[in-house]
Order: sequence, then C-alpha cells, then structure tokens
Amino acid sequence: MKKLLLSGAVFLLTGCPGPMDPVRLELPAQATLVNNKLCILVPAEAGERIFSVQIGSEAGQEMLRTFGDPASQPRAVKGECLPTYGFEFKPGNSYAAYYGLEKSATEKGRLFAVRFILFQDADGKLKILQQNQR
Repeated sequence: MKKLLLSGAVFLLTGCPGPMDPVRLELPAQATLVNNKLCILVPAEAGERIFSVQIGSEAGQEMLRTFGDPASQPRAVKGECLPTYGFEFKPGNSYAAYYGLEKSATEKGRLFAVRFILFQDADGKLKILQQNQR
C-alpha cells in the first residue's frame, strides 16, 4: 500500500502534462545563406522581441541565451536575419535552432524552430539542406 501511495504522489508531483496544460507549438523558421553566412528568418510580428535562443548540433555544440529583462531583448524584424551570437556553424553538421519571441511579458510568446544540415558542394560553396519540422 505504501508503494502505491508513493508512486501516486511521485506521479502527481512530476508535473506531467494534463488536459488543461498548455502545449507550446513549434512554428517553422527558415535557414538560408546570405553572403555565404547562415541566416535564420522568422515571420516576426511588429513589436516582437527575442527572449530566448538555443542552438545545438549533433556534434555536441550548444549555445543558450535568455533575455529576462525586456529592455535587453533584441528586436526580431520580419525579413532580417536573427542573431546567432557567435555560434560557429561548421559544414558537415546537423543543427537545430530555437528562437522564443514575445511582445510583452504578459502575452503568450511564440517558439520558432529550424533543423538543417550545413554542407559544402563540390565547388566549396556552402549549402543548406533544411529538414522537415517535427
């Protein structure tokens, strides 16, 4: 009986999603090359700011930046490349990038994601193979 009560308490305290818990949907971002440099684009709305950036590769590179203070949040502008904060993208690797955008701390934010492989063609030019969003 104690084991049953203990396992029930653990289940309730773990924060498993329930029917009324919000599920954050990933919206598609786009990876492209501009002047042979990686550019990540999102359909930002007027007034949206970046509150989090997470970039990682299957090679183990990772970068996470958050901007808790609204005054320090960079603006996201539709049609302009989002900042990658010095993350080094190397050909031959698979990457995932996530950008959290919000208009204000009281409004629900949006999460944009892009997954892609960066490679060089036979001429040495960088190319991107965008992967399907999950």
